[in-house]
Amino acid sequence: MFGPLSPEESALIARLPRIKRAREHYLYTSDGSRWLDCWADGGRALMGHRPQGLSLRLKNEIDRGLYAPYPGVWERRLKKTLLGMFPGYSGVCIFSNARRAVEVLGLGGMPVDPLDLPVSEAESEAGRHPVLWGRPLLPSHPAADFLFPVMPLPGISEVQPVLFREKGEFSILSDPQSPVILAALNRSCASVKALSGERIPSISVGNADIWEKRGPYMLFRGQDTEYRELFERLFSLRILIAPSRERGSVIPVKLSRKESALLFSGGFSS
Repeated sequence: MFGPLSPEESALIARLPRIKRAREHYLYTSDGSRWLDCWADGGRALMGHRPQGLSLRLKNEIDRGLYAPYPGVWERRLKKTLLGMFPGYSGVCIFSNARRAVEVLGLGGMPVDPLDLPVSEAESEAGRHPVLWGRPLLPSHPAADFLFPVMPLPGISEVQPVLFREKGEFSILSDPQSPVILAALNRSCASVKALSGERIPSISVGNADIWEKRGPYMLFRGQDTEYRELFERLFSLRILIAPSRERGSVIPVKLSRKESALLFSGGFSS
């Protein structure tokens, strides 16, 4: 499931101590502790909390004073990058947010998360889905008439590109966006390509009945009560996973042997 958090989910995330800084998939708190962040802002921090080259890109655009949502080069560049991330689509339109995109396109409902689809259905070559969230690096990503990419930039949720299969949708104009934001989104999306060749840590066979791995995403397949116990156990070990069973977590590319053992065993001794 992808989308806004419920009050109960937000309350779990709010239990984190005050975060002073973030690097890759680690959060550093004011009291000097370090947390492994597998929640990753719902997948937006797929590339970590500071994607490579992002700070420099932001500085360059800020130095140019490109704050106002006037036409520039970054809308075209972002569209090209997105079409490279998700092959098979004909064009891209950029909206102020996902709900506005759904309203303008007359879709009648928010996208479905492909992580919610059974593997057999998600990887089926027969037909395609009407509206899906787009998960970067998801193997055999199912096709959709309208694909809403989950943008790999933490903290940014109010700019929503939509990829189209049919060329007839090109008549819809994009909403004006700040070039600073578009440049940041383009840089973070471009960094996804660098991750595609990295090896994602595997989940041991002994935990296959609980965890399901799809590329860099990890899904829990147990019961709600089991997940709540798991969340609390890992939280006590300074590992943050998704705040509910219905949501996926992200497997960081760089995990120590100890972190891997704690995460994939649920923090319990074998």
